[in-house]
Amino acid sequence: MRFQLVRCSLIVIVATLWIVGCATIEQDAQDPTGLYDQAERAYQRENYLSALEKFRQVKNRYPYSSKATQAELRIADTYFAQESYIEAEAGYEIFREMHPAYPEIDYVQFRVGLSFFKQIPDNIARDLTAAHRAIEEFDVLLAKYPSSKYREEAEKWRKQARTKLAEHEAYVANFYFQRKHYLSASYRYASLFKTFPGLGYDEISLYRLGVCYYRIRMFPNSRDALQRLVKDFPNSGFKGDAFALLKNMEAGTTIP
Repeated sequence: MRFQLVRCSLIVIVATLWIVGCATIEQDAQDPTGLYDQAERAYQRENYLSALEKFRQVKNRYPYSSKATQAELRIADTYFAQESYIEAEAGYEIFREMHPAYPEIDYVQFRVGLSFFKQIPDNIARDLTAAHRAIEEFDVLLAKYPSSKYREEAEKWRKQARTKLAEHEAYVANFYFQRKHYLSASYRYASLFKTFPGLGYDEISLYRLGVCYYRIRMFPNSRDALQRLVKDFPNSGFKGDAFALLKNMEAGTTIP
C-alpha cells in the first residue's frame, strides 16, 4: 500500500514537471526572446541544425523584433561554425547590406574577410580567387574601421592570404624557370619581387630574375637585378652565383 502511494506521488510529480515543461516550451515558441535563447543554447551545444532552424524562426516569425536582427547575424555565425564558409560569407554580406548602421558592423566586415580566407585551397596550384577576395575585405576593414578590435587579427589573416598568393606566384615562376621558359619566368619573378616583398621570396626572385634576363640576353636588366641582390642581401646564399654571373657579363662570356 505504501509503495503504491509513493509510486502515485512520483507519477504526479513527473506529470506536473512535464506539463510545466511543455508550457514553458510553448510559451518560448510564442516569445522572440525565449525562442532566440533556445536557438542560442542549441548553438552553444554545437547543435547547429537546430540552431539554424530556431534562428530562422525568430527572423521569420518576429521580423520587427530586435531579436530578428540578432538572429540574422547568428545564422551567418552558425554557418561559419559548421564550416559552411560560402553560406557564411553570403550571410554576412547580406547582413552588411541590410544593416550598415549595426553597432558591431566591423565584426561583420571582419567575418566576411575571414569567410573568404577559409575558402582558400591548401593546394597553391589551384584557383586562389578567395585569397584576393579575403585581402580586399580585410583592406576595407582596416580602412573604414582603423580602431576596430579586430584590426590585429585582420592584419594577421591578410598577411597569410598574401603569403598564399606569393607561394602561388613562386610556384608558377619556378615552373617556367625549370622548363627554361625564361621570358615567362622573368615576368613572374618580377611580379613576385614587386608585389610580395618581405614574404621570403626577395632573394630568389632577384637572383633568378638576373638569370632569366641573362638567358634572354637582356644584360643591363640582368646586371641591375644581380647588383641589387648583392647590395640589399649581402649575406644571401645566392651571392656567389650572382658574382659569377656578373663576372661573366663583364668578360663578355655566356653560359652554355
